[in-house]
Amino acid sequence: MRGPRPVTEVPDVVGLGADDACDIVRRAGLNPVPPDGGELPMSGIVTAQRPIGAAGAVEGAEVVLWVHPGKEAPVGAASTGPLESASPE
Repeated sequence: MRGPRPVTEVPDVVGLGADDACDIVRRAGLNPVPPDGGELPMSGIVTAQRPIGAAGAVEGAEVVLWVHPGKEAPVGAASTGPLESASPE
């Protein structure tokens, strides 16, 4: 019988490039996925995530990342953080 899986802190990757964000989520022992079930883009900026950063999640759990197409975040742009209750479009 297996015991409960360890809980890890979800990294806050909002505002990061998609490729870096996926790497960070994977290093935390979690699985980055897109909201529509397709492939995560490797370029663009993460605009929201669920669960939010600093939340606890069981190792291997999915972290949904919403990515806005583009290569770089606008200079001086401040991230408002992930949305908890609404899905960004």
